[in-house]
Amino acid sequence: MPSQNRKQLNEFMSHIEENWDNLQILFDELAASGGWDQRHGPDWTFADLPYHLAYCNDEILIRGLKVGASLPEGEQDLLASPEAINDWNARKFAERPAGQTAGQSVAQWRATCQEIRRLAANMDDADLEKPFWMPLMAGWTTAVEGFEFTRTHDWSEFMQLRIHMERDEPVPSAGATRAYLNRILQFFPLFLDREAAAGREFNAVMAFSDPQVGAFTIRVVDGNATVAEGADQDADLVMTQSVETFEKTLRGIQKPAEAMGSGEIQVSDFEGLAVFGKLFPMG
Repeated sequence: MPSQNRKQLNEFMSHIEENWDNLQILFDELAASGGWDQRHGPDWTFADLPYHLAYCNDEILIRGLKVGASLPEGEQDLLASPEAINDWNARKFAERPAGQTAGQSVAQWRATCQEIRRLAANMDDADLEKPFWMPLMAGWTTAVEGFEFTRTHDWSEFMQLRIHMERDEPVPSAGATRAYLNRILQFFPLFLDREAAAGREFNAVMAFSDPQVGAFTIRVVDGNATVAEGADQDADLVMTQSVETFEKTLRGIQKPAEAMGSGEIQVSDFEGLAVFGKLFPMG
């Protein structure tokens, strides 16, 4: 039996369950309206999403928790680039049974959610530090990364579906949203141009207009970048937007310039924005 030390795990599962509930609300609406054939970006329809969520649950979190350090070396496939991840998604969709309906994919996804619940119920926080194979970019890490992936990935997929459905609800909790933003913004330092950052100090604040979500500060100091919750009071740049706008621009649904032109992103200093673009050339 697991110990009573489950604070971190309970927070993970609370946010993950919330994401699942929000996805289910949208899936129920699509089932009721017969809207599964609508476009979800350039390549997918809405019917593809529950199937994608199901195989991600199964291939990443469930397998990693069940196998742990026992994963054979020959099965330690590492998808180390966006292109490799795209190819993996294509292979998984090719495995979908011919004629599988959206309803069947939702049932498949819900079965994987139940399996994650079962596995998590027999864990405690100490289990989060056990070996875990993360096939997306990371390789060997710990189980905490599997839960981080599922929480982050499902929040994003829910929000993208909400955007494509032109809905403004369900509204995710501030806690789940902050957890998502904290995880995603930690990737920004990976894009830092260290040559441009050498000898420079620069603070950029990402401020979110959604209730109780707050702000994050990206700090650049002499060639290194860090991200922390809270707004630096002496920021060189403040970008204010909703979490929906952030997700739209991050996922290529909307161009940042268009969001700025419409006022969906408000920028405190355009010279500071130009510096930020040189420091983090992500486009």
